Amino acid sequence: MNPHIEVTVTPEGETSVETKGFAGTVCKAASKPYEEVLGSKSAERLTPEYHAAEQVAQPAEHRA
Repeated sequence: MNPHIEVTVTPEGETSVETKGFAGTVCKAASKPYEEVLGSKSAERLTPEYHAAEQVAQPAEHRA
């Protein structure tokens, strides 16, 4: 899944920001600009993906 952010606005004007496809704490950094624009935060639910290890690019193994 490609990382993306879903912003939902209900007919009542309530908003939510949900990250999808992110692993680790990078999701908070990705959603922060949206949360700042939308106003104060009333709740936060961290997903299992938040607690997953972030993927770090490994250098390719060279064989001679």
